[in-house]
Amino acid sequence: MIFDPIMVLTRPKKNGIGTHWGVHFPDGRVYDYAPGVDLRVTTYEGFAEAAQVACVREIPWNMAHIVRARLEELKRNPRRYDALNWNCETFAEWLTSGVPKSTQAIVALLLAGLVVFLAIASRAK
Repeated sequence: MIFDPIMVLTRPKKNGIGTHWGVHFPDGRVYDYAPGVDLRVTTYEGFAEAAQVACVREIPWNMAHIVRARLEELKRNPRRYDALNWNCETFAEWLTSGVPKSTQAIVALLLAGLVVFLAIASRAK
C-alpha cells in the first residue's frame, strides 16, 4: 500500500455529457469535485456509481507527498465548484500535476463561441 501509486480516474458523467474525474489514493479514498458538494471524499465504488472507470494516469509513490500536500492545502483553503474555473477535471489535474486545467471546459467555451459566431453570421446574410 505504501508503494502503490495515486491514480487519476475518469468515468462518464451521469448526465451523459463529458467525463467525471477523481483521484484515488492507495488507502481506498477517492477525492473529487461536484456541483453543490465541492470537495467530496468517497470510495472507488462511490466514485464509479456503477459506471466503467478508467485510470488515465498514475502518480508514483515517491511523488505522493506532493499530491498529499496540495490536498491538505485545499482542505485548509477550500474552493467552491465552478464549471469553468474549478471543476472535477481542474481539481484532479491541479492535485496531481500542480496545473489547474480542464480540456472539457475549454472545448465547451470554444463550442459556445462557435455557436454565437454562427448565429451572428447567419443573421448578417
